[in-house]
Amino acid sequence: MFAWIAENAVTIIVIAVLLAAVGIAVFALIKEKKSKKGVCTGNCASCGMGCSYKK
Repeated sequence: MFAWIAENAVTIIVIAVLLAAVGIAVFALIKEKKSKKGVCTGNCASCGMGCSYKK
């Protein structure tokens, strides 16, 4: 078991770094979306959030 970990240490570290980067990116996107909640300009064509704003 330890021999396998030692042989693949670089791969394990790279995968861990990539997973951390993806996790941080997802967290940032969720936080950004929540901060914009309730802010609608009424321009649904350029919004991209699929809101149901009606004039």
